[in-house]
Amino acid sequence: MSATNPARAVISWSAQEWIREYIRTKRQAEIVYQDPSGQMVVVHEVLHDILSRAGHDFLVLGTGKVLGVERVLLIDGQELTKQ
Repeated sequence: MSATNPARAVISWSAQEWIREYIRTKRQAEIVYQDPSGQMVVVHEVLHDILSRAGHDFLVLGTGKVLGVERVLLIDGQELTKQ
């Protein structure tokens, strides 16, 4: 996924299942995402929740940071929007 290609703003059902497993077990994940300026950021965080608002999904990290799913590229090497 590149910054010029529009991304899905909704997580597929199969991706939601494996993300909910991370949330349930409180397992730390390596999350790669693009910040608002387009820079790649890598963090090691616990996933806290998935939120859906107005047809858009968000991931809530353990630190409270909220990421729109279109910015999340990888979770532990798996492409979030390709599921």
